Amino acid sequence: MLKRLFGKGAFLDPDVEHWHLETWGLLIQRLGAQVSLLETPVVLPTREFFPPTEATGHARAEHVFACVKSVMGMDAWPVSLEAQTERRGGERIAEFVSTAPVDAPAGTFRVEADGRVVVTYSPELVDRPGDLVATLAHELAHYLLASHEELVEDETHELMTDLAVAYAGLGLFGANAAFSFSQHGDAFSQGWSWQSSGYLSPRSWAFALAVFARLRGDDGGIEPYLKPEIASLRRDALRYLDKHPDLLAALRPA
Repeated sequence: MLKRLFGKGAFLDPDVEHWHLETWGLLIQRLGAQVSLLETPVVLPTREFFPPTEATGHARAEHVFACVKSVMGMDAWPVSLEAQTERRGGERIAEFVSTAPVDAPAGTFRVEADGRVVVTYSPELVDRPGDLVATLAHELAHYLLASHEELVEDETHELMTDLAVAYAGLGLFGANAAFSFSQHGDAFSQGWSWQSSGYLSPRSWAFALAVFARLRGDDGGIEPYLKPEIASLRRDALRYLDKHPDLLAALRPA
């Protein structure tokens, strides 16, 4: 009855939606001088953005890192890439017993005392290129925001960093990495496992992708590359924004 009287509610929790739109405004204001949102490339998992390479291991990660830096307009930014210590966990140690996987970040960003900037990544990501791109883009987004430290509150800085990834045109990778299920089974067990990457929820990522598309005027054809559940949420978010054009009015150029 209430929905019939007042219409469908916000796509996100109202407070979360307000934060999203406010943060987009801040990113446009602060990062727009460096890269206009209208000029931001929509990065896809194609050869145009990620030329093939025969490299393996860390050399392959370095190649992907260079590609991500390039599309983010950070080619000349001094930063080193380091592999983290190999993770342990998940090994079967008895017929029905396995060790728990180590809970460690997929990537980190830090500035050394001497000013050297370092991004690290988990070596296991080399075999999951989409997740590797999402991780490296997130850590480089920390670098993008480093000179705007006053904008980033402790409780929201990782969320803002994810939105900066969307602003930089790599939202496809962040959204796909946000949450994923996989089925497993062998002679001893079967079931489902999950993993997450990044800090925005899948629904928040869908909203971010929709805002990005509507502010730019196009989405660069990302639909076929999105995981089905994210693609469906994004379509819902696009319809929601189209029904409420006032939400983005303040973010558009005057």
